[in-house]
Amino acid sequence: MIFALVLTFGFVGSAFGQLNVVQNFSEEEIEEMKQKAVLITLETGQTFFIEFFPKDAPNHVSNFLELVDSGYYDGTTFHRIIPGFMIQGGDPNTKGPESDRSKWGQGGTGYHLNQEFNTLQHDRGIVSMARGQHVDSASSQFFIMHKDTPSLDGQYTAFGRLIPVTGWAGGLDHVASLLTDGRDAPIDASEARIKTAEVIDEYSSSTEVGMVEPDRNTVLVKDIKVGGGTVQVYYNELHQVRFDLPYRWEAVQDIQGPFLNIILEPHISEHNVQAQIEQSGFTPQVIITSEAPTSNTYSDGVNTGFFSITGGDEPVVLSNYIFQNTDGKKAHMMITTQYFPTEPEPTQFKIIQFHINENNTNYSIVYVNVTEWFRYEVMAFKTTVDSFETMIDGKVQSIGYASHPVFQQIIADSKEKPQAEALPPVRVGDGCLIATASYGSELAPQVQLLREIRDNTVLQTESGAAFMTSFNQFYYSFSPTVADYERENATFKEAVKLTLTPLLASLTLLQHVDIDSEHEMLGYGISIIFLNIGIYFIIPAVLIMKIRSFYKLQ
Repeated sequence: MIFALVLTFGFVGSAFGQLNVVQNFSEEEIEEMKQKAVLITLETGQTFFIEFFPKDAPNHVSNFLELVDSGYYDGTTFHRIIPGFMIQGGDPNTKGPESDRSKWGQGGTGYHLNQEFNTLQHDRGIVSMARGQHVDSASSQFFIMHKDTPSLDGQYTAFGRLIPVTGWAGGLDHVASLLTDGRDAPIDASEARIKTAEVIDEYSSSTEVGMVEPDRNTVLVKDIKVGGGTVQVYYNELHQVRFDLPYRWEAVQDIQGPFLNIILEPHISEHNVQAQIEQSGFTPQVIITSEAPTSNTYSDGVNTGFFSITGGDEPVVLSNYIFQNTDGKKAHMMITTQYFPTEPEPTQFKIIQFHINENNTNYSIVYVNVTEWFRYEVMAFKTTVDSFETMIDGKVQSIGYASHPVFQQIIADSKEKPQAEALPPVRVGDGCLIATASYGSELAPQVQLLREIRDNTVLQTESGAAFMTSFNQFYYSFSPTVADYERENATFKEAVKLTLTPLLASLTLLQHVDIDSEHEMLGYGISIIFLNIGIYFIIPAVLIMKIRSFYKLQ
């Protein structure tokens, strides 16, 4: 943690919020950058020879090469030296023997780079970019690892490394051994000053003796900005797959081996699901696996095997489809139920599963939950399939089934509420007036949709959850009494249903908006409240006034 703080606060730079540079590079441009290296020579004669990984961090590599080519680093000093950790340089405020030491570590280019966190491990010799507290605040300052430090992996953008050939660490060890002051700055700056930094063209790591690929982390979970929030993306470098983690879900199991074996479960912060878990005693899971095709499960280009719970009864198949995407590749999708022996009575589980084959590998994505709660978390399964990417035609890309009508219909069916049982007998002090009014009517699907919006949208924000808590306390103070009277009087029930129709219609507007932040939840929530005030109070008041005015004129 101390080392991370050193890197964070060691680069202050100008105020964050200036221009952030983002470029898109073609495969040819990335390959061209890969054929370049940089030779850094100190005033004392020691050298650093750096190669780059533009596929992992193209913007950082391009920026570094441009700065080197412009002479930006010539005369700068490695101003922060922590032996056994790293050496840091690249600050223009360190140029020249007369530079102001109090400003060392505060300089930059005046623009920033968006993070390009990747799977490269921060091992000895790795070159990575320093930044401020904000992940998108890198500028010109960089650091070179003096010792393996896994805690930095995925937190800083590694983009190059010292080329591991004979004498490769001479410059690194020289600078790391220098005497420093209380701020980790070299006492004799001339010993750590860069004389020249130059780009070497036509470099090819494959021609270097003893070259090996850098070590990488097999798995990386990366935050990606989308809309008004962020999405956590799971990367598996070994198996060349990636997908979005469902909102407030996490990978609780990730077994390393020749095939994928990943289990996703709701995070403890997913309070809505935790309440379900307490009642059902089971944690819903999304399981992602891969395997080599076998003769008894692979036919006509699609995996026809299926997932079942070991020790459970024979699965009952509710639906079973094979369909193909626009590329003509087939997918197999099923929904099954299965009883599992539990006390005091067996528990029924519901399972939806999706199977494809790419590059002679079978991939399966499976969602399992108790039947009663199945529909509430099926969107976690949909998110995983929607975003799932794997190696196709030499490139990691989308599998391309999420937009298929069959897939969409299966998801829609999976979200439907099981057929309702008969209404319970009249009981004072219990009941929901909205559910009772809509039961068995054309409003029932709309009420179910609103429940899903509540669970999957409103309750996912702190403001929404706080509102629902207060609202429920007020609502259930009178709702059971009204519900009981609805059961006793059909005319009153119809009147309540008619009264509720504008309210339900206004609330369904939430399904047409993207709510990714507290700010958006508050904005849409307040708008809905004012809309209903207008419908139920202002419009009737205006009509009454108009009618009264009309009769007065008469």
